[in-house]
Amino acid sequence: MNREQKILLFDTIIDGHHADYLTHLIRYWVDNQRVGELIVVTQQAFQPYFQDLTDQQAGATNVRFVPIPASDVETVHRASMLTRSFKEWNLLLKYIHAYQPTHALLMYFDLFQLATWLGRSAPCPISGIYFRPDFHYKQNPGFKAQLNGFRKKVTLKGALRQRSLANVFCLDHSAVEGLRQLSPAANIWPLADPVESYSITPTEIGNLRTELRIEPNRQIFLLFGYLDERKGIEPLLDALKELPVTEQKAVCLVLAGPVQPDFQEKIEQKIGAVGGSVQIVRVFREIKGREIQLFFELADYALALYQKHVGMASVVVRAAVSRKPVLASDYGYLGHLVQSEQLGAVADTTSPSAIRALLQRVLTEKIPYSAENLQKLADRNSDVYFAETIFNHL
Repeated sequence: MNREQKILLFDTIIDGHHADYLTHLIRYWVDNQRVGELIVVTQQAFQPYFQDLTDQQAGATNVRFVPIPASDVETVHRASMLTRSFKEWNLLLKYIHAYQPTHALLMYFDLFQLATWLGRSAPCPISGIYFRPDFHYKQNPGFKAQLNGFRKKVTLKGALRQRSLANVFCLDHSAVEGLRQLSPAANIWPLADPVESYSITPTEIGNLRTELRIEPNRQIFLLFGYLDERKGIEPLLDALKELPVTEQKAVCLVLAGPVQPDFQEKIEQKIGAVGGSVQIVRVFREIKGREIQLFFELADYALALYQKHVGMASVVVRAAVSRKPVLASDYGYLGHLVQSEQLGAVADTTSPSAIRALLQRVLTEKIPYSAENLQKLADRNSDVYFAETIFNHL
């Protein structure tokens, strides 16, 4: 690595995976005492995590935190999708000019495509993490959908052909070859969806089971993460309502993650309609670090019932770390991965009756899955491998 190298990480978003990805990169840099300088530009809310990662660490002397003013964050987040790309890009350029990095990493390349193509030139090489490429997905019928798909492909192609764009790190591995065909000169790399693993004891699992008051002789189905419409909770609850009572009594559904009050009210109504034979445990709060894995260790099955989800989903990797089979949507890369790697079973998760049939199959027949492939998936999506891939190409 060049001693003069100065890398700037940029992200105006700090929820979900964004904080985790920054954490993995900072920890790797500090643990390996990398030469050069790392500048972390993100929301002020990330500072406590940054301090935990760097305080009194020998490898942290060349790591700097730069908070983005709340007013700037609000300005870009309130913009329309068309103008937001340029506002975010111009904000990035402001920090590039201020700190003169030798390389800048966009932690969320998806937002920057239009501005990368048509915006002002960047004075240093740019790389980006691509979360949800969908140019290779089958387009919905209809002129509007076809036109939208064409627009996205043209924009992506324009971005990939910019000289300043050095690397694109793609979380959807099925899109890598298509991206390379769109722009043969671009450097496109498959990227791990990183998950940190912990050693969890049987006592900890037992304590959580007791804390959640999970009844004996029930199969535990975990739906984890930020709970909103895209997670498939509503069709799942409709499916549970359709199960015969004997099978309802064999199910414990754990809903674990933060939820907005208006959506919570909506799903509480549906929970009421399911009836009392299904045990439904609500843990409506943010769950972090070691405790995340504890929930997956407790579960018998992890649910990834996304509604037309594009790209990878970290819940699949978290399930793999805990060697738990996944019940997933049959759509896109997620469905392909679960099927081809024998990580569990899939269904049309927009259909309550299809979900009901999948649950009945699990409860009555069990489902075949490959523990070996779950282990392999966990190994290739470690937080260390994620950071190595990025830093080795910057």
